[in-house]
Amino acid sequence: MANMTCASTAVEIKATAPAAAQNCDLLWSALTADSGSAVIVYDAQGAITCANAGAGRLLQDAPEVTAKNLHELLPAAIAEERLAHARKVLETGEPMIIDGMISGRMMRTTLRPVRGESPNESRVLETIRPIAADEPKPEGVAYSRAKTNDEGVLGKLTAREREVLFHIGRGLSTAEIASTLGRSTKTVEWHRVSLGNKLGITNRVELARIAIRAGVTGLND
Repeated sequence: MANMTCASTAVEIKATAPAAAQNCDLLWSALTADSGSAVIVYDAQGAITCANAGAGRLLQDAPEVTAKNLHELLPAAIAEERLAHARKVLETGEPMIIDGMISGRMMRTTLRPVRGESPNESRVLETIRPIAADEPKPEGVAYSRAKTNDEGVLGKLTAREREVLFHIGRGLSTAEIASTLGRSTKTVEWHRVSLGNKLGITNRVELARIAIRAGVTGLND
């Protein structure tokens, strides 16, 4: 499996012919290396048996997360919520999609069951990719908004600062934001400066990029 490390053979794809094995390798390469998604495979207790480099960068900013547990990589509340969904996926055999923030960025996570020869060998295949705030909800599959979000540095922001950041992400000028919020341009500019100080950014374009990446428009939908 390209860019994939495994600590267990429970999730290995078994093929009966060399051609089939090559096709399986090709599919795994496309998923783990070409799709741009973070990919993790773990059991009902959260023990990770496979993960690609993208998962390491996203969850721990490290190249290796295999043999770790979700509880080591995510805040406790998020790990527990994710595992509750994973167990449901294993129980029903149906995939599920979850939208929520990880490290201050809005992400779409897809959970799919990987059946083993016994229940103890069953695993969940999880793919994670960034999405924009206006990403449409999926159809024909179970969907959930995360109840707990890892907001990262955005957790420092006040409600008003989030509003200003949201409108900056929409491309509004200071005057337009002031008109929308019913505040003076001086007040909005003060909030923008505060945003920059808290996020370590002074460039308005970079603030807009953070707003888009974080999907700040959809946290309370």
